[in-house]
Amino acid sequence: MSTAMSKAESNALVASYDVLDTHVELDLDFVKKYLVRGRAELVSNQELVFFMNTCRQQKLNPLVQGEVYLIKYSKDDPAQMVVGKDAYLRRAFDHPDYLFKNDGITVQRGNEIIQKEGCCLYPGETLVGGWCRVTFMRNGKERTAFKEVAFAEYNKGKANWNSKPATMINKVAVSQCVRDAFPKDYEGVYSEDEMIASGAIPVDYKELDDQKPEEQPAEEEDPVVSQEQRQQLFKAAQANFGKDKGNAVVKSIIEEMGLTSTTGMKMSTYNKVVERLVEICTAHKAELEAEEGTKNDGAAEE
Repeated sequence: MSTAMSKAESNALVASYDVLDTHVELDLDFVKKYLVRGRAELVSNQELVFFMNTCRQQKLNPLVQGEVYLIKYSKDDPAQMVVGKDAYLRRAFDHPDYLFKNDGITVQRGNEIIQKEGCCLYPGETLVGGWCRVTFMRNGKERTAFKEVAFAEYNKGKANWNSKPATMINKVAVSQCVRDAFPKDYEGVYSEDEMIASGAIPVDYKELDDQKPEEQPAEEEDPVVSQEQRQQLFKAAQANFGKDKGNAVVKSIIEEMGLTSTTGMKMSTYNKVVERLVEICTAHKAELEAEEGTKNDGAAEE
């Protein structure tokens, strides 16, 4: 099996697709340099690959400012894929089965609990939560998804949650409700507001972005990879070569690195293994395309 490369390794894996008449082409270096918020140096190659493939599968355009991006702030947490509010809601609005939505906030007025539309909190009202109802078609029948979330559960008391609490809790309710209505279209996709509310993104993440490297907590120089990362390595190989051959390819690569297994593998070595796997997968794909082209040429001559 040839492993010859026609591009630099960092550009070996490319996601190429079209979104709304716009061509999108992504590679590892571009995503890491321009589409990561937080600490890009902590993002692993397979997290970049997952991001690119999800963008391609879900038809998201990360080249549009704020539509979709990747975040990572700690080596202990996985990178998270975040979609801006406009793109997130557009997925629902553009769905052929979508009909309409109603949303607002839940307030306490005296002794009465009221669900009202909009996000305006009147004098004398206490914010209790947010709600959303999405009406859609499924199997020829009109259906409704409903979500109500409690303000106390999500309020962090910082940033927009302090200055615009009604708007923020409403956004969480809307994000969760459209996911309930169209789960397949939102697989692996979360809104920024939802991620902040859940704690996956620090409330003060913009301030963290502005920190200088020396101000950030020290990280372990070369940690051991997790079991999940090792499993993802084998899954990636199996997706390209099948189970048995994929396992054999990974085994061959780690032997090149002077190892007998992935157990206890350091992150620096793991990154080299991933890079080598990308090389082999790309070369394999090129061989298959060349063989297919030869077959097509032969069929045309006949």
